[in-house]
Amino acid sequence: MEEDTGHYVSRKDGKVYYDKRGKGEPLIFMHAVGMSGWSWRNVIDKFAEDFTCYNIDLPGYDHSDVPSRQYTIEDFTDAVIDIMANAEINQVSLVGDHSGAMIAVDLAGKYPEKVKKMVLDGMPYWDKKEGLKFFEKNFKPQHTDTTSYDIPVPPMWSYEEALVHYPGWNRETWTKREEIKRKSRLWIRLCQNANTGYDMQVAGPKVKVPTLLMYGSGDMKRFDGEKAHKGIKGSTLKVFSESPGGVHDFTPDEFTKTALAFLQKKD
Repeated sequence: MEEDTGHYVSRKDGKVYYDKRGKGEPLIFMHAVGMSGWSWRNVIDKFAEDFTCYNIDLPGYDHSDVPSRQYTIEDFTDAVIDIMANAEINQVSLVGDHSGAMIAVDLAGKYPEKVKKMVLDGMPYWDKKEGLKFFEKNFKPQHTDTTSYDIPVPPMWSYEEALVHYPGWNRETWTKREEIKRKSRLWIRLCQNANTGYDMQVAGPKVKVPTLLMYGSGDMKRFDGEKAHKGIKGSTLKVFSESPGGVHDFTPDEFTKTALAFLQKKD
């Protein structure tokens, strides 16, 4: 394996970081809200045996700068397009986790000629009304810190407090998430607003590229995987009953095996 290489792309909203490793056709990885490219640590080396992997810290997270204005899903798409231009990538396959999967769908709908295939893990498939309900029920109650910013934001959690909300987390994941929150708590709140305000049921039918939808058993029901499967015509749906959440987190070997078989299949 060649040595990891980090790159920064300068944009008007600040620098965006990506790690490049491996060899072969290009493959971009996009993480979920509140995380970073670190979330792919258990799977990316295997992908890098067959693909040139571009693992992005999306704007506002980890090595990337926090923009001075609120972003929409479309703004994140623009950032990925800028990274592709910087890396001289004309066409790419995409791997996205939760909100990273939403960005992938937006990109594939707007720029179908730039996307070869997509692997989407735990992708929400709400419309704007359903997204608002999800925000009110799931995100808003977590915004209990009213002293740090002009709007409530997620608090810093002890490991025990984190397990109340996310029983599947290990200490490694908790440590990284709290590290990111120290820098990006307000940004996380703004991203949750943006993601739940994006209409996936309008965006999904615009996708024309081969798409693999992967869901853990918990995410399948919570994010309406069946509706996503019906909305994205020709998509392939895989549900992993042993994975309560993100498949790449809880069952990385199965995620890698299934995703690589899909990406390497000759259509």
